[in-house]
Amino acid sequence: MRSIRILGAMALLGLSSGALAEEHIIKAVITNWVPLVTFAKPGDTLKFMQMAGHDTESIDGMIPEGAAKWKAKMGQEGFSVKLEKEGAYIYKCNPHMTTGMVGAVVVGEGEPANLAELDKALNDVKLGKNMVARTIKKMKQELQKAGRLK
Repeated sequence: MRSIRILGAMALLGLSSGALAEEHIIKAVITNWVPLVTFAKPGDTLKFMQMAGHDTESIDGMIPEGAAKWKAKMGQEGFSVKLEKEGAYIYKCNPHMTTGMVGAVVVGEGEPANLAELDKALNDVKLGKNMVARTIKKMKQELQKAGRLK
């Protein structure tokens, strides 16, 4: 009987942790992501909307080590990605990257552990490097405003 109660309690805990996960809507607006910087918790989902003429893809070297990459098809409305690993993620819209359609997601509390890696990986970005650098700068400004930079 006791083991049944323990299993029941564990099941409730599992359900409640899944219920705490949030869905964050990111909209493609002309050639921008709105919001530009999203703050999330591990287990949260990003859902990309208004995707006519757009795609979304994580940028190589600009996600936490061991995190899953993503790539949506052009116009894939409602494309979702679940983020499990803490850290900063930089993503793009391939056709509009050079016009500034680069976004950032910070997963977890405090300062993302991979900030230094983002700065190093910036050297490997060939197309849209200035836009990626601008996005990283704006993400750091948002982290600073939130008191999350050391």
